[in-house]
Amino acid sequence: MRLNLLRYTTWQLRDFARERGIALILIGLAIGTTILGPMKAMRIPFSDDSARQILATIISQVAFIAAFVALNGIVSNDRKLGYYRFLFSKSVRVPAYYAQQFVMFFIGFVVVFAMLIGLFALLVHPVAPRGPLIYSALVFLSLGGVAFLISSLFRFDWPILVGVFLVTNILHSVIDNQEGLAGLLLRLLPPFQELPGMAAAINAGTVDSSRVIWLLGYSAICFIAGLIVLRRRPFG
Repeated sequence: MRLNLLRYTTWQLRDFARERGIALILIGLAIGTTILGPMKAMRIPFSDDSARQILATIISQVAFIAAFVALNGIVSNDRKLGYYRFLFSKSVRVPAYYAQQFVMFFIGFVVVFAMLIGLFALLVHPVAPRGPLIYSALVFLSLGGVAFLISSLFRFDWPILVGVFLVTNILHSVIDNQEGLAGLLLRLLPPFQELPGMAAAINAGTVDSSRVIWLLGYSAICFIAGLIVLRRRPFG
């Protein structure tokens, strides 16, 4: 059974590259060109500090859009399109297959961002890739567990994930630090509001580790819940 599962890694990486990776590269190039184009046209010189700040700005915008695209239908697409009949005709456990697919998609996501950061260093100004790569990975992993659970439950997961993300951020901006029932309900929502301000902090090495643990811990709980759903619920 394990050998059957490992054989799918090549297919999963290939599907990511073909169906999502190219789109992520185009998104990164489009947003990067929009921000950098006017600066290049005006021949603004880049220092180490300014290049890091500009890259952090680009990554903070690209990472969210790219994560939504990469995670779209991570489980539900096979159910909607009927691929599960072929995938699970062999002896492969459904939760293990999709856990592996999540890992393969994460690897593909990080590779895409490594390529985009490399292009920035080559065409704009050399930068240390560690901070931008860590932030990109954090965005994927923070959204990933929630997206995995939603995709395990619903066929049309992408609009639900976007809705959860928007509602969470709106509610935190309106009723943050509230006590009582409203505050309790707010704390049960995903802590996505922590992500936007963390790009610069990670770049500067001043990130609050407790916020990272809360983000990844919440996502991990959702991911495990998604695996339980896949184990107990008929897939078709």
